[in-house]
Amino acid sequence: MYYSISSCSNKTGSATINKYYLSIIVFSLGFLLLSCSSSTSSQDDSGGGDPPPEDPNRLVSYSQDIQPIFNGNCATSGCHDAGSVSSGVNLSDYNATMNSTGNQYEKKIVDPGNPNNSPLVDKIEENPDEGSRMPENGSALEQAEIDSIKAWIDDGAPDN
Repeated sequence: MYYSISSCSNKTGSATINKYYLSIIVFSLGFLLLSCSSSTSSQDDSGGGDPPPEDPNRLVSYSQDIQPIFNGNCATSGCHDAGSVSSGVNLSDYNATMNSTGNQYEKKIVDPGNPNNSPLVDKIEENPDEGSRMPENGSALEQAEIDSIKAWIDDGAPDN
């Protein structure tokens, strides 16, 4: 009997080469699919997962950030609402806030662009120059609220 070693060797060698190429192709496709799926999921903001982080460069909004602080702590009956205007200060809306002149400081309570020169900021921080800390009959504002008011004034106190 005569056996051809070269033909057996070729079949085995060719099967090994085919398995090698097949492994490379499968690995490459898997890698490609994995990289595509992670790139699309990081760009998809439409649902699920954690919300995108707050933009640190976002301007503080008067209507969304500042007025709600005033409404919950200051612009209440008997204090700084349109009906009371305690100490010359009305915090019921943007125009009233910007036009308020505090009796104790004798100047407008907001100095756009300069929170350190704004009586409003002085009155909500510890140990104000004039009178007592606001809100007078309530808890002090949270530091984050004070920081928002200061940032809004520092941004020029826009009506946004």
